Amino acid sequence: MGERTIWKDARHGKVLEVQRRLAQGEFVDQMDEQGDTPLVHAASNGKANVIQVLLKHHASLDAHRKDRLSALLRAIQKGSMDSVRLLLEHGANVDSTFPDGKTPLIFAAGHGVAPMVSLLLEFRANPDAQDEAGNTALLLASANGYPRVVQFLMDAGANCNLPNYESKTPLSAAASEGRTEVLHILLGKESSTTDVDGCNEDGWTALIHSADRGHLECARVLVEHHANIDVVTTNGATALWVATKRGYNEIVRLLLNRSTAVVDVPVGGMTPLMVAAAYGYMSIVQLLLDVSAKFDAKNADGKTPVDLAVEHNHVNCKVLLLLRQQHPLLYFAKAGDLPRLMAQLEIPGVSVDERDDTRKTALMYAAVSGHTHIMRHLLSHGADMHAFDMNGATALSLASGECRALLEREMLHLLVRQGKHQALRELLDENDNLDIEQPDEDGTTLLMTAVDSGEADIVKLLLDQNADLNAKRVDGKTPLILATEGNHLGSKAYLEKEALFREKFPLLYEARSDNVVATRKLLEAGAQVDERDDDGWSALMYAASMNNVGVLKVLLDFGASIGGSDKGGKTAFMVAPNKEAFVKLILEQSSSELRFSEQMFKGAIECDPKLGKAILDEFVIERGRYNLEFRELDRIYGKGEVHESALYSIMHLDTAEPEAKEAVKQYCLQHPMIRRVLQLKWEFFAQRLYIEQFLAYMLLLMSSIISGSFYQLDEAPRNVLKELENFFQPDWTASPIPVVTSIDGTVTEQVDSSGFRLAFNVWLVTFVYVIVAYAIAHYGLKPKRICALSKWCREGTYFGLVKFIVWGDYTELDWSEQIPDMKQWKSYAMKLLFVQSLLWTAVLGIPLFAYIATRSDAEINASKDFIQMFQNFILWLAALYFFRWEVKEMMGYGTRNYFTSIVNTMQMITFCVILFFYVPCQLQIIPETIVARQTQLVCSGLTTLSLWVLFLQFLEIIPSAGYLLPMMKGLMRDLTRFSILYGVFQCGLTCCYYILFQGKIGHESMLKSFSTVFFVLFGQLDQVLEAIDSEKADQPLLYVVGYILLMFHCAAAIVLLLNVLIAMMNVTMQMGLENARIEALVSYAHCILRLELSLQPQERLEMIYIIKPKFLKDIDPAMLYSAPESSITGDELPEFAIKRQEANKFRSIHIKNVVQRVDETQPLIVSASEEGAAARPNAVGILNPAFYEKTTKSEYAPLVEIPDNSTVQFQNDVKAALTTIKKEHAQQLNQLKVQIAELTKSILDYQATTAPSGMVSM
Repeated sequence: MGERTIWKDARHGKVLEVQRRLAQGEFVDQMDEQGDTPLVHAASNGKANVIQVLLKHHASLDAHRKDRLSALLRAIQKGSMDSVRLLLEHGANVDSTFPDGKTPLIFAAGHGVAPMVSLLLEFRANPDAQDEAGNTALLLASANGYPRVVQFLMDAGANCNLPNYESKTPLSAAASEGRTEVLHILLGKESSTTDVDGCNEDGWTALIHSADRGHLECARVLVEHHANIDVVTTNGATALWVATKRGYNEIVRLLLNRSTAVVDVPVGGMTPLMVAAAYGYMSIVQLLLDVSAKFDAKNADGKTPVDLAVEHNHVNCKVLLLLRQQHPLLYFAKAGDLPRLMAQLEIPGVSVDERDDTRKTALMYAAVSGHTHIMRHLLSHGADMHAFDMNGATALSLASGECRALLEREMLHLLVRQGKHQALRELLDENDNLDIEQPDEDGTTLLMTAVDSGEADIVKLLLDQNADLNAKRVDGKTPLILATEGNHLGSKAYLEKEALFREKFPLLYEARSDNVVATRKLLEAGAQVDERDDDGWSALMYAASMNNVGVLKVLLDFGASIGGSDKGGKTAFMVAPNKEAFVKLILEQSSSELRFSEQMFKGAIECDPKLGKAILDEFVIERGRYNLEFRELDRIYGKGEVHESALYSIMHLDTAEPEAKEAVKQYCLQHPMIRRVLQLKWEFFAQRLYIEQFLAYMLLLMSSIISGSFYQLDEAPRNVLKELENFFQPDWTASPIPVVTSIDGTVTEQVDSSGFRLAFNVWLVTFVYVIVAYAIAHYGLKPKRICALSKWCREGTYFGLVKFIVWGDYTELDWSEQIPDMKQWKSYAMKLLFVQSLLWTAVLGIPLFAYIATRSDAEINASKDFIQMFQNFILWLAALYFFRWEVKEMMGYGTRNYFTSIVNTMQMITFCVILFFYVPCQLQIIPETIVARQTQLVCSGLTTLSLWVLFLQFLEIIPSAGYLLPMMKGLMRDLTRFSILYGVFQCGLTCCYYILFQGKIGHESMLKSFSTVFFVLFGQLDQVLEAIDSEKADQPLLYVVGYILLMFHCAAAIVLLLNVLIAMMNVTMQMGLENARIEALVSYAHCILRLELSLQPQERLEMIYIIKPKFLKDIDPAMLYSAPESSITGDELPEFAIKRQEANKFRSIHIKNVVQRVDETQPLIVSASEEGAAARPNAVGILNPAFYEKTTKSEYAPLVEIPDNSTVQFQNDVKAALTTIKKEHAQQLNQLKVQIAELTKSILDYQATTAPSGMVSM
C-alpha cells in the first residue's frame, strides 16, 4: 500500500485527513511530481467538500504548473456542478481555455451538458468565444444536436451567424448534420437574426447542405422559413441539382413544389433531368418531367436524357422518357396531369386509345398509377376497358384501390346494359370481392341499371348476390319504382319476391348477406337458428353457399343443425363451394354437438382423407387411460341404404388415384371408429351370413365333387321318371344295366359299391351338418337372440332359454343393464351353439348312417340312381341359393359396378352353368344325345375347379391369410408380364425344335412340339433328349445342334427367365407384406360390405335394434302438443316466440300417446340407459346394447403407422429459409455494390465540386 499524501486524500475525498494535515501545518498549495496541487486533484475527481476545505485554507486557484490544467478546467471535464460553482464563486476565470482554445462554455456546449452551460452563462461566460478552429459554443451545440444548449446560448445572445474558419455557421452545421430541432430553435423566433440564406465561400447555403446530405425534414424547415431555393453555388449547382444527383426524390419533390425556376439550370452542361437519367433515378425523372423539364435538352457531348439513360442501361428511365417524348397522352395519364391530358386530347388525330410499344393505353397507365380523375375523363371519352397489352393484361387487372372499383363498376354496368348474363355470373363467381353496390355520379346502382335495361335474369342474379333493394337514385327512385314505371314485369316480380323473402326471413337474408352483427342480434332476439324458407334452405345453407365464415361461426355457436336438406335433397355441405374449409369450420366450432353426416364425410374424404379422420376423431371419446366410447355410432354404422354408410364411402372412393385410396385406408379404415363399426357389422349380421354361406358353399362344393364322381360311375343315360318309379317300387334283385364301353361292343360294369357307399356317406354327413348348423346359425346368431343366449349362459337355465326363444317378449327384458363381461359370454354362447350343431348332427345323422350301413350292396346299387338324382337336386338348390345372393349383391352394387369385378363375373358364370346347364344335363332334362358325356364331364371338372378357386373368398376374414388375396392380383400381373416375355422364347424354340426334329417323339405336330418345349420349363427333358439322341448316328450335326439348343433353352428359360419371374414376384410380395395388416383389414371390410349389400334395408334395420322403432301417423296435434304461455320471454320478439314454440312442439310430446315422431333435430332412437324405468316400454326404439359397450384402446392400435409429414414439412421449411437467406444475401451484396458505386460517385462529385472554375465535370 502506497504512502498516504495530501494529494491522495484530496483525490479520494477524505475531508478529515485533509483538515488534519492542514492543521498540522502542511502547505495547502504544495505540488506533486506532475505539478498539480491538492485543489486540482480534488477538482479532477469532483470532491466538492474537499475543494471547500482547501479554499477555506486559502488555496490558490492558479498555484498549479502552467502547462497543467487548472482546477476549473478539471472540474469542467469531470462535469461536477458543485465543484465548478465553488471555484467560480472564489474567482476562477470563467473564460480560461483548454490547450485547443476551447473555453469551459465551448467544452460544455460541445458535449451537450445543458446545466453546466446554464451555470457558466450565469457567471457571464462569453457566448461568442471561439476555439482555435473558430468554433463557437453555439456552432458545436448546433452541429452535435443539443437543442437545450442551443436555446440557452440563444437566450444569452450568442451570435447566430458567426462562422468558423471554414465558413460554416451554426445554421449550416445543423442542416448538414440533420438537426431538425436545432433548426427550429435557430429560426423559430421572430426576433431571430439567423441568416437562412447565409453561405460559405463556395456559395453553399444551409438548404444545399441539407439537400446534399438527404435531410428531408431539415430541408422542409428551411423552405418553410423562406430559404432561397434558387440559390446557385459558385460552380453553378443548385439545391435541386444536388438533391437530384444524390437521388433524394422526396427532397426534389419538396423543392419542385416551391419553385421550378432552376429545373433546367445545368452544371457542367448537365441539367437535373440529365443527371437523373444518367443515374437511373426514375422517380426523379418523372418528377422533373411533370414540371415540364426539357426532355430534349443536350449536354456538351450532344446527348439528351434518353441517350444518357440508354448509355447507362437504365431501361425504366429510357421507357419513361420515350413515353413523354413519343406518347405524351399516355405520359400525362401516368402522371395524373388532367389539364395537359385534356389539351392533348383536343389535338386533331390524337386517339383516346393510343398505344405505346407494349400495347398499353392511357387508361392502363392511369389505372396503374391510381389516377381516378384521369380514368373518369378517359372513360367519358370512350376509352376501351377491354383492351389488352402485349402481356394480356387489361386496365382492370392492372388497377387497384379506387381505380379498380371504378373500372369494376363501369364494366359491370356495361355487361348489364348489354344483357350478358352468363359473363356477369362468371365474373361475380370468380371475384368474390366485387362491389355491386357502387353508385355512379347519379346514384344509379347496378341493380337499377339491370331494371332499366329490362334484364330480369340479371336482376335475379344480383338479388341472389344481396343487392340493395332500397337504394335510391339522386331523383329518389328505387329499383322497384323503376321496374313499375318501365313496366318490366319480370324484374318487378323478382324484386317483390325478394322483398317478401327479406321481410319474412330476416335471419336467412342476413346470413346470405354475410352480416355477422345483424345475424347475432336476430338470434339473440329469439330467431330460430334452423328456420327454413319455402325451398327448404336454412340460414346455415345460405351462409355455407356464400362461404360466409363469420356468419357460419355465429350460427354454429347458436346450435345450428348441420343435417337436414332442402326440397331438392341438398345439404349445407353439398352447397358449400369450399367443402374442405366448411368441414374444418364445423369441427372447430361445434365438435361436441356434431351430428354425423355421411354426405359430409364422403365429401371430406374425397377432398382430403385427413379430414375424414378429423371427423371420425370427434366421435371418439377417451374414458380414462385404457377405454374408448363412441358417439353417433349408430349413424356412422349406417341405418339407411348401404350406399349411404361411411364404410361404403371408404371402400368405394370416387377417385382413380391409387394414392388417394391408399390414404383413405391409412387414415380412415384403420380408425378406431370404423374398426368398431366393422366389429358391430360382423357381430350383427356378417358373422351369421358368413357362416351360412360357408356352410352352403361347403355343401355346394361337396355336391359338385360327388356329382362328378357319381357321373363317372354312371352306366347309361337315365330316365328320371322311371327312376322315381323304381324308388317307390324297388326291385332289389335287379342288376346294374351294362353299358357299351369298348369299340368291339363288349360291356363292363362300372359299379364300385364300396366307393359309392363311402362317397355317399361323406356327402350325407356334409348335408346333415350343413342343414343343422345352418338352422342354428340362422336363428341363433341374430343380435337379440345371441344377446339373450349370452345372458342365459351367464345366469339362466336351459328350460328358460327354450321358453324365451319360443314365447319370450324382448320388450320385457331390462336392456339397460350393463354387463361388463358381455363379450366373453357372447363368445361362450357361440361355442355352445357350435356344440349344439355337432350334437344335433349326431342325433339326426346316426340313424341315417345306421340305416345305410345295414343296406346291402344290391340295395345301394338299386338306389344309386335316385341318390344321384337327389344329390344333383341339392347341388341345384345350393347353386340357386348363391345365385340369389349374387343377384341381391348385384342389385346392391349396381349391374355395371358388379361386373367390373372378375370374381363376380366368374361366380355368376359358374352358378349359371350349374343351374341351367350341368344339373339339367345330369337330370336328363337335356339328354346326352344333345350334350355328349365327355362335355358333361369337362363341365363338371371345370365348375369344380372354379368353385375351389372361388373358395378363396372365404379366407378374407382370416387375418393370417386375408392379406394374401390382394397380393394375388399383383402376382398375376407379374405372371402376365413374364408370359409376354417368355412367349417370345416359347414360340421361337417351338418352331426351331419342330424344324429340327419333325416327326420324332414329342414333335409329331406343331402343337405337340409346343407342349414338349413348354414342359422343359418345369424340368421335363426326357422327350427332348430322346429326340436328340435318335439323331446321333444318322445326323450328327443335328445331334450337336440339338444339344446346343437344349443348353440355350435351359439357360434362357429356366435359369434366366424363371429367376426374373421370381425376382418380380419377390418385389410384389415384399410390397404386400409391408402393408399386410392393413390389406388384411381391407379384405375383411370387403367381405363384410359384400355381405351387407346382399341384405334388404328391412333386414339391416332388424339387426340394429333390439326393439324396432315405429313411426307416428294419424296423431291429433291437439292431443300431442302443449306450449305453455310462460315459455314466451319478455325480451323475445312475438313473431320469433311463435316460431320457436312451433319448432319446439316435439320437445313437449307425451311419449305415452305416441310411439315416435321423426325430427331431424333429435336422435331417431334413444338409449335405454337414458330412459327411466316407467318410460322404457314406450321408448321410441332400443338400439342393440353393443352400441354402448366400452372398448379398450389396445383393440384399435394402428395397423400401419400414419405418415408423419412434420419432418418433410420441416425440411421444406428449412429449404425455403435457406433460399430466402440466399436471396437476401444476394440482395445485400447488390446493395453493397450499389453503395460502393454511389460512394465512388460521391468521391468523384466531391472532387468535381472542389475543382477550380472551368474544371467542373460529371
